[in-house]
Amino acid sequence: MTTVDTTATAGAAAAAPKVRAKVRATGQNPVMTWVWNTLGLGFAVVMGFPIYWMIITTFKTNKDLIAKDPTFWPQAFSFDSYKTIFDDKECLPGLQNTVVITLGAVVLGLVVGFLAAVAVARFGFRGRNFFIVTMLVVQMVPLLAIIVPLFVVMNKAGMTGTLFGAMLAYLVFTVPYVVWTLRSFIVNIPAELDEAAMVDGCTQWGAFFRVILPLTLPGLITTGVYSWIQAWNEFVVANVLLSTGGQKTSMIWLTFYATTPTRGADYGSQMAGALLVSLPVIVLFVIFQKKVSAGLTAGAVKG
Repeated sequence: MTTVDTTATAGAAAAAPKVRAKVRATGQNPVMTWVWNTLGLGFAVVMGFPIYWMIITTFKTNKDLIAKDPTFWPQAFSFDSYKTIFDDKECLPGLQNTVVITLGAVVLGLVVGFLAAVAVARFGFRGRNFFIVTMLVVQMVPLLAIIVPLFVVMNKAGMTGTLFGAMLAYLVFTVPYVVWTLRSFIVNIPAELDEAAMVDGCTQWGAFFRVILPLTLPGLITTGVYSWIQAWNEFVVANVLLSTGGQKTSMIWLTFYATTPTRGADYGSQMAGALLVSLPVIVLFVIFQKKVSAGLTAGAVKG
C-alpha cells in the first residue's frame, strides 16, 4: 500500500496561503502605488494646464491679459471676450457651415463606407485584396498631395464654393478610414449568423439589418466619432474649395480672425473662439466615451 505523508501535505497547504499573501502584498505595495499615483497626477496636470490656461484666459480683463507677470487666476471675471466673438458677423455662419459639412460628410461616409466594408468582409471578388490595400494607402497620402487635382475635379463639376462640394470632398479621407476600420468589426461577426437568419426566413437585406448592423453598432459609433473629429478640424480642403464662394468654416474663420490687425493681439477673444470651436468635439467625445472604448476593443481580436 502507498502511504501519504500527511505532515508534508499539511505543511504545503499551510505555506500556500502565505505565498499568495506575499504575492498580493508585493503587488499592492503602498509606496509604489503612491509613486505611480503621483506620476499620474503630475502627467494629468501637465496635459491639462494648456486647457485650463485657454479657459481662464477667456475670462480675464485686458489689464490681466497685458500684465507683465501672468496671473493664474483673474482678479475679476469678464465676459467681454465672448461678447466680442459673438459680435463678429462671420462667427455663427462659420460655425453653422462647419456643422452642415461635418454632419453630411460623416453620414455619407458611414453609409458608403459601411456598405463597402460589408462587401469587402463578406463577399469574394476579383481585386478584393488590392482594394483593401488601396484603402490603407489612401489614408497614408497627405491631403496637400491631392488638393490640386481635387480642386480641378470639383471645379470642373461646378462644386467649388459650395457646402455640398466640400462635403463630397471630405469623403476622400472619411470613407477609406470607415472602410478599413469597419471591415475588422464585420470580419469578427461569424458568417454562420447571417446564414442562420436567412434559414429562419430573412432575406439578405434582412440579415444585414437584423444581424450585421446591430452587432457593428459600437464600431459605427467609434468610426463616426473619429470621422467627426477629422471633418470638424479640417482646414486645407475647406479653405481651398470654399474660397471661390466666399464661405468659411469655423476653422477658416478662427484662423483669419487671429491674424487680422485689429484682433491679432486680442488673446482673450482668440481663446474664446478656440474654446467655442473645440467645445462640440469635446462634448461629443465625452458623451460617446464608453461606446468609443468598447468599439476600439470590439474589433481588435482578429481581422
